[in-house]
Amino acid sequence: FAEYTFVGAAAGHGIVYGVDNIIRYGWNPLIGGSYLYIVVFMLGILLFTRYHKSLFWLSRYPLAVMVGLGIGLSMRAVITTEFIAQIKATAALNVLGAKDALTGFNNLLFIVIVLSVVYFFIFTFPEVQKGGLGVIPKFARYAMMAAFGYSFSNTVLSRYNMIFGRINFVMTEWLPLPFANIALPILLIALVYAMIPAEKRPWPKT
Repeated sequence: FAEYTFVGAAAGHGIVYGVDNIIRYGWNPLIGGSYLYIVVFMLGILLFTRYHKSLFWLSRYPLAVMVGLGIGLSMRAVITTEFIAQIKATAALNVLGAKDALTGFNNLLFIVIVLSVVYFFIFTFPEVQKGGLGVIPKFARYAMMAAFGYSFSNTVLSRYNMIFGRINFVMTEWLPLPFANIALPILLIALVYAMIPAEKRPWPKT
């Protein structure tokens, strides 16, 4: 029941949100005098021709426009934020002129990790990663493992933060306090039981 409710509410919210965007950003400017929006509406209508056997090919044109615009905008944002901005931020790190020794060491460590990881992915030949230079890719692997572990733990922690926030709302605002004191232990027991693998659960047996 909870899954059906969630899926239905999400689908209904998406439809209402989409219709509201069409009215707000398409229909209102059109009736306000921006007649170029007729082209947008025509492309949107052509998307529904994919359900017609003989007119199916017409849906490829608006789909191509959507994919092209999406890739162009996303590539611009990715290159700016994930590439150019990161290079600028790394190059702007001050090691010798930092405000304290700890900040200078942190900046130096950051630069060393960045250069080591770049070296690891560029110089992938076995001959280059042997000898004295083999320390660099090894250090890069440790640094990447630490980064991946931090990213995973941050994701898990954010999920727990979300569920604890919802539990706090249910127990303190939605349910009366006496019932909340009884429901909280039951909910925690159910969560712990759900994390136990099915073959190791004491009951029920299926």
